[in-house]
Amino acid sequence: MKKLCYFLPLLALWSCEKELDYEIPNPGPQIVVDTRLKSGQGLEVFLSESVYSLSSADPKTRDDFEAWLYTDDPASPFQLTAEAYNPGYEPQFVYRTPHQVIADQNYRLVVRGPGFPEATVSERVPSPVEIDTVIYNRTDKEFTFRFTDNGSTDDYYMITINELGSDDLIYSSLDLALEFFEFQDFIGDSEFDGRQYGFASYLKDDDFNGKSRELKVRIESETSAVFVELRLHHISSSYYRHELTKSAYNYNDGFFSEPSQIYSNVENGYGIMATSASTFRRVQF
Repeated sequence: MKKLCYFLPLLALWSCEKELDYEIPNPGPQIVVDTRLKSGQGLEVFLSESVYSLSSADPKTRDDFEAWLYTDDPASPFQLTAEAYNPGYEPQFVYRTPHQVIADQNYRLVVRGPGFPEATVSERVPSPVEIDTVIYNRTDKEFTFRFTDNGSTDDYYMITINELGSDDLIYSSLDLALEFFEFQDFIGDSEFDGRQYGFASYLKDDDFNGKSRELKVRIESETSAVFVELRLHHISSSYYRHELTKSAYNYNDGFFSEPSQIYSNVENGYGIMATSASTFRRVQF
């Protein structure tokens, strides 16, 4: 009788279960923007058409978008032209303009396409932040460097170490303020000392706004390069938020994790126009 009393409430709850049909809204095709505006470099923009989240189709780039870049330059706007790449495979397109991106200037990208709402995105390119001092220990392959933050703004930074003329190198740090978004563990880690690893780390100026900050990072990748570059990138808040949410999306815990929405700063579309200005110090490896 006692067992029956426990079972009856459970049976009542189970019998009250009701299936709800929910259809994820389809907003229709939108323009997707993906670009990084880097001070001192030309502009490349990847434009594609979005697909419905439940569709099995893959997003595709198109060559019939009309893209214009508005800047502080009196000759603005500059039209971007589509160029094909990825020869021998399905055509892919990138939109380019020879205009050089300049620090401390405002940029607005406007993209139009047949059957699409006009997509726009505006961002300011930050000013470069100089690396004040740098010491490189060749034995330990460790950089110790210092820079000074601008106290009048909220600032975000990205640190990379580049094999000159090639790819970024994996490095590590014990500094808990550095955020590594790619991965937290490294297959070569035999010290188990709490190091974080990655190709890039991110830093907010919350604890050193307007002050000098020292960082230590250690190269972990094997390289035959004669020279390597320590690079300090002053990035926009949109850059930081996009990389943070993209990491949360890519590295979630599966079905039971909370859904993550990748940050977008594009109006009437999706994607990111991120901006940065960089300084570097080159050392002999």
